[in-house]
Amino acid sequence: MALALFCVLAVLPIGLMGLESLGIQTFSAQDSAEEAVDAMQGPTLEAYRNILGTKTERTQLWNTVWLGFWATLFSVLLGSGTAWLCYRTDLPMGRLLGVAGILPILFPPILVAAAFADLSDARGFIPIGLVLAASNLPFTLALTARGLRSVDGRLYEAALLSRGRLRAELTLLRQVLPDILAGALLVLVFVMSEHGVPEFLSVKGKPWRVYSEAIFLNWSAPGLPGSLRSAQATAFSLPLIVLTAFFAWLCLRARRKGSLVTLLSDFRPLPMRKLGRWKLPALLLCLTPVAIGLLIPMWRMILWTAGSTANKGMSLATSKASFRAAWTEWNDELFYTNGVAIAVGLVLVALGGVLAWHAARRRKPWIEGLTMLTLAVPALLLGIGFIRLWNRPGSPLGALYETPTMVVLAYTTRFLPLAVLGLANAFRRLPPEFEESARLTGRSTWSRLTRILIPLAMPAMISVGILGFLLSLRELDLAVLLFEGNRMAVRPISNSVHFGYEDQAAAFSLMLLFCAALPLVLRLLLTGKTGEATS
Repeated sequence: MALALFCVLAVLPIGLMGLESLGIQTFSAQDSAEEAVDAMQGPTLEAYRNILGTKTERTQLWNTVWLGFWATLFSVLLGSGTAWLCYRTDLPMGRLLGVAGILPILFPPILVAAAFADLSDARGFIPIGLVLAASNLPFTLALTARGLRSVDGRLYEAALLSRGRLRAELTLLRQVLPDILAGALLVLVFVMSEHGVPEFLSVKGKPWRVYSEAIFLNWSAPGLPGSLRSAQATAFSLPLIVLTAFFAWLCLRARRKGSLVTLLSDFRPLPMRKLGRWKLPALLLCLTPVAIGLLIPMWRMILWTAGSTANKGMSLATSKASFRAAWTEWNDELFYTNGVAIAVGLVLVALGGVLAWHAARRRKPWIEGLTMLTLAVPALLLGIGFIRLWNRPGSPLGALYETPTMVVLAYTTRFLPLAVLGLANAFRRLPPEFEESARLTGRSTWSRLTRILIPLAMPAMISVGILGFLLSLRELDLAVLLFEGNRMAVRPISNSVHFGYEDQAAAFSLMLLFCAALPLVLRLLLTGKTGEATS
């Protein structure tokens, strides 16, 4: 049932768009009858003949790859470096800084870009790559920290005694490298499919063209039936899909290799290195991702709320008025966004848990590879597929399309690979003897599930649910395309910043930030644990 649901959510819309790109008229066209007849060409590769046919498109693809390179490089240097300093050295407040480094995931990338555009006139690969790296850096930091905590300190000490410090560090690097690579490739995949941030920076006077813009322009081309626009968008997505699919495949291999770590009963953590006079530079390095991805955007939002862009002076009264106006206009969107995000988190845990258990316990790794399909497909293309499949006015499917359920399903499909990979890793780390012993004692399937498996995997499930909640709050590309997605909070925030209503948008952004931080705060208060388990 879980696989069937995944096929309906992911394989069917992507397959439908593939047929339309070949000129085959599908049953899902919402065009008029005349347009549908004109669109039917039979099997043809006409839509693929113009791929990368212009210098602009080739430049956009090159910009996308180069931007992904810089963003990934920065995320590895800052994220993995922060994890190493926080969990391997005697850095003051190291564990606290390690948790703080994950907090930039609370801010939507569009807000980080807005703060950057307001603060600096810099443009080009490096500054924009740094902005996107700061928003996606929690992936590399969390996965590197998980890898470091999974390595038995006795292995490192044995290498240190037998082969010296350099060889011991290289041995440790080889053990943690799969986790570092997995985090880096996740950053690369998300950055290469990003459309909202580069498009926003282009509007703000920092000319920047990425390949996702070519996809969007082909879909929004006026005067063409939906099937032809869908065919062009799908065909033009092919280079980006091939690149992201290749990186997603590498991510899957790296993640699987990095998860095969045995924790013995006498497991010892890695010994701490002394930083000595390098404590201050190390502290500054660990503060950099928090500053870029969280503190600077918060500072700019506070200033905007107080009226720094309204040409009427900054004051507490202006701040109150900004919050009052934001709440009056967008309180429905705030509740709607949180409701959708909570639903996405719950569905991710349920659906991802079933698929992950079969991938891990039944030894079906192809399930993980299948779910990676939605990670390889850009969010724009996935949204177009949902529109072509479900948007049929006057039919039951059309009624479903115009409900929040469609947004929940689309977001779940988008983030399902992360849930499956995370939970499959958690299930692999649980001793299978627990379930086997319960089965031998006559425990029912429901009893084994509720008494053994779920309690043991609950920390990972909570982390996956929180991750789905946070990613839903910051997803912009799907929100732009889907009808009900336009009610998600990030959409009015983006529009307001575009059109110069920064004070009201900033107040609403701070409300959204509070909602995003609430699950992490509740977890800390209820369990007494820091965010280390999030990885």
